[in-house]
Amino acid sequence: MIQHILQISDCHLVMSGTTLLGVDTQASLEAVLQQATQERQPQAIIASGDLAHDPVRDVYTRFLETLRRYSDAPLICLPGNHDVLGVMQTVDLPMQMLNLGCWSIVWLDSHEDQLPRAQVTAADRAAVAGAIERARGQYLLVATHHPLMVVDSPWLDKDRIQKPAELVDWLAECSAVLNDGTARLRGVVFGHAHQSIEGFCGSKKVPIYGVPSTCFQFQPGSEVFSIDAKSPGYRWLHLADNGDITTHVRRVVSFPINVQLNT
Repeated sequence: MIQHILQISDCHLVMSGTTLLGVDTQASLEAVLQQATQERQPQAIIASGDLAHDPVRDVYTRFLETLRRYSDAPLICLPGNHDVLGVMQTVDLPMQMLNLGCWSIVWLDSHEDQLPRAQVTAADRAAVAGAIERARGQYLLVATHHPLMVVDSPWLDKDRIQKPAELVDWLAECSAVLNDGTARLRGVVFGHAHQSIEGFCGSKKVPIYGVPSTCFQFQPGSEVFSIDAKSPGYRWLHLADNGDITTHVRRVVSFPINVQLNT
C-alpha cells in the first residue's frame, strides 16, 4: 500500500481581516487545500512550520479548523521561525510522530521562537532520537523547518541548518540499518525556503525535499529578499511499502500572487 502524504508549509496566517504583503494568506491556504484534496485525500498531512505570521491562539485555532474542513487525516505540525511553540501547544496542534503502515514520520525542531536562524540544540537532538527509537515503522521520514542544503540565496542560506551532512548522517545512525544493509532513514522534508527544492545530503545521499509556500514564493538564487511570481504550492510524497519515495510539487495557478512590498 502506498501512503500518500501531503506536505504544506509557510502558511503565514495573520489576524482575521488583514493581509501579509498584500496577500490574503488565509485564502491562499484554502485554495491549496481545496485543490490538493480534490486530487486525492491524503493519508497524512505534514505542516512544516511558519504556520502563523501572527503567532497567537486565534490564528493557530483557525489554522487547525481550516485544515479540518478539508481533511480529517492524521496531522503533524512543526514550529517555524515565525511560530511560538508554547502557543501552538496551548491550542493542541497535533505534534506527535505518525505511524502509517510500514512508515513512521518524526520531526526535528530547528526553530527558535520568532528568530530566523536555524538552531538545533542538544535537547532537539535528544527529542528526535527518542522519537526514532519509539517509531514503529520499518522506514523513516524526518520533517524539519529549515533547509538542510545551500539554496544559493545568501539572505536565506545564512539561516539554514549548519553542518547538515553531519546532522543527516547522525539521523541515519540513530535510525539504524535494515537487514538488507540499507538505511531505515529514507528522506527528509523541510520548509522555510518558499520554493521547490530537491537534493541529497550526507554520506548516504539521503533525499531531501523543500516545499513551496502556501502563500507567496521567494525568488530562487536571489541575493536579497525577493518575491517570485510562482503560485502557491504543496508537495505530494508517495511512500511505498518497499521504502521508495516518489514525489511531485503542485501549484494553484488559479490563485495569482500580487505582492505589495510596501504593505
